Amino acid sequence: MPAQPSETCLPPRCEICGVGTAQIGKLPRIGLRPLIYVYKCDACNKITSIEPDRQDSPTISPTVTPPMPKSRIKKAPHKISR
Repeated sequence: MPAQPSETCLPPRCEICGVGTAQIGKLPRIGLRPLIYVYKCDACNKITSIEPDRQDSPTISPTVTPPMPKSRIKKAPHKISR
């Protein structure tokens, strides 16, 4: 189990590329919703959220911005008009 950020005072590393992440937000505890820290990898745009009070593995949100799909429309060859 990875160490929680509150234990190490360091943000977690990205699970995709291994680069250190930057904290982009902190969602406060409101009612039944727990405190959540939100981190972003600048290299690959992976978003990770961690609940520091949870004892099991951190909550990972799969919100990586996917690349734009390539167009499947084939262009017609240019016709030379006379």
